[in-house]
Amino acid sequence: MKRYSMLLILMSLSLFAEQKIGYIDSQKVLSEYRGATEIKKRYEQKVAEWKNKAEKIKKDIINLREALQTQNMLLSEEAKLRKVQEIEKKEQEYQQFIQDIWGQNGEAEALNRELMQPLLQEIDTLITGIGKEEGFAIILDASSGALVYAEDELNITDRVVEALNRKFIPEATGRIEYYVLKFKEEDSEAKSRNLGERITNLLDVTIEKTGGFKEIEPQPLGNARSTLGVIKEEDVDVGTANELLRITDGDFIVMGRVWLEGGSIYLEFKLVDKEQQGVVMTEKVEIGVEENLPDRISDKVVGKIVTYYK
Repeated sequence: MKRYSMLLILMSLSLFAEQKIGYIDSQKVLSEYRGATEIKKRYEQKVAEWKNKAEKIKKDIINLREALQTQNMLLSEEAKLRKVQEIEKKEQEYQQFIQDIWGQNGEAEALNRELMQPLLQEIDTLITGIGKEEGFAIILDASSGALVYAEDELNITDRVVEALNRKFIPEATGRIEYYVLKFKEEDSEAKSRNLGERITNLLDVTIEKTGGFKEIEPQPLGNARSTLGVIKEEDVDVGTANELLRITDGDFIVMGRVWLEGGSIYLEFKLVDKEQQGVVMTEKVEIGVEENLPDRISDKVVGKIVTYYK
């Protein structure tokens, strides 16, 4: 994505002070855009192949050295020299391979550029389209480090991610199966108000009401919990959540924690997806007072989950 200097940004803000300004967090866009996740997997698979090949060459060198050491007393000087030359040749092959793959302008860099260029172009095109259609004078990137403070209303990151992910809408008409693990209460006040269970129940009901979603059946879930030795849901980690999805064949799990800070309720939720085998979304949400729970849960949590899957 495009980057701009601090001087240019300051000049732009001065010129467009009376016009519409927005900003995005490009790192969040890349982490939540499902197309970027797929590209990352393709890149990591190729890197794994390269690493395996490098390890094989390295192992060959070790074997050759050990063979020379073992046979040293039995070999003629001429045979020893051939063995040494063979080792040196293999070492040169290893160094050349490392340079070709991970050196400057190497294959790893070229592959990353090849995979990322169309992706970044797609994101830039979308942001440019939003800018023109909605009359933005300038859209900044918070990840560049130049943006120190801005009102939340100026943040269009979630809209960009939602627009990008629309092409990943599932074509299947069957319901998406989910489960909400009990939220962990981080302090005594949260525990005394039973906020963990209340938030969990609210999430469960609100997700199902949106349509197209169905809670994982109790029996397979109970069997999975028993198999994995899960006693307290609030203590389940991401790895165990992945296993619960694998065993039950569910699609996603919502997990998180809740606490009070300065008299205000806060929660953090994680969305664990079976297909991606890990966390695809992490968000901190300020609830405020208890009366805000239904609205904040619906808007700030369930709304984002539904957008991700639909």
